[in-house]
Amino acid sequence: MEVKTRNTTKIPKTGEKKKPQQEEKYTEDEKKCIVDLKKLYLDTIKLDVDLQKEIYNLEKSYENKHNEIYDKRNKLLEDFKKQTHGGDAGEQGNVANFWLKVLKASYTEFISKRDEKILVYLVDIRAKLYNEPVVKFVIEFYFEPNDYFTNRILTKTYYLNCLPDADDPLSYDGAEIYKCEGCKVDWKHSEKDHDKKAFTSFFDFFNPPTLPDDPEDPNYCDINAILQNDFELGFYLKERVIPKAIMFFTGEIADCQSSESESDSDEDDDDEEDEDNSSTNSAAANTNA
Repeated sequence: MEVKTRNTTKIPKTGEKKKPQQEEKYTEDEKKCIVDLKKLYLDTIKLDVDLQKEIYNLEKSYENKHNEIYDKRNKLLEDFKKQTHGGDAGEQGNVANFWLKVLKASYTEFISKRDEKILVYLVDIRAKLYNEPVVKFVIEFYFEPNDYFTNRILTKTYYLNCLPDADDPLSYDGAEIYKCEGCKVDWKHSEKDHDKKAFTSFFDFFNPPTLPDDPEDPNYCDINAILQNDFELGFYLKERVIPKAIMFFTGEIADCQSSESESDSDEDDDDEEDEDNSSTNSAAANTNA
């Protein structure tokens, strides 16, 4: 997935080790010149940090203006639902299921049939920026009251490091997302019932794994890869999906292909439903006989 950005924030490669530099032989005059050149480069890094700070401050100053537009978008969608009495929840092209369709067109992970039944209650997605005391942004998912969980808002928070490493300032390459935090989903049914079968869910997004401190940990590489994808997705939602939602809805933007196939657990559920229906029909037929 290509991440298109308006600023210089980049996704860090957590745990990535630098290749050792080859020993070069320089004269004393060359060494002095190199030191002076690095000092100048350090000055450009300081300017980059200041520029990044100004960019975030400018973006924050426009947040209310963006939200005014998003409020109008939300009202249009609410009015449409009222006029059509909610629309057909099973018709994925229906504007009543606007955000479900947007996520299916843009989200890089699998959205199961179980998830779709819940995501029809999703009414808005927003990004909120914070510059103090730390730089971060929060992706907020707004839901109507539903039979699945009590939360009205689910959040995912991404933290950015905008300063050079004090021990290695010359390695600075722009602001980085270095950590993310989810939120607790207050399911109305017990967690045991919710997880009666192991399956991948969109709502795993709100429970990201924690990267082990030890790079030698056997789970380190797998968790690191998950977090890299998570960081990209959070930034992608903020920078591209939220402002361009209507273009994803209509299919005029198609950055990724979402899986249309059902998971094994979904197929099992469908089989169970078919068996239940068959049993019911057979029982009815026997009664009529």
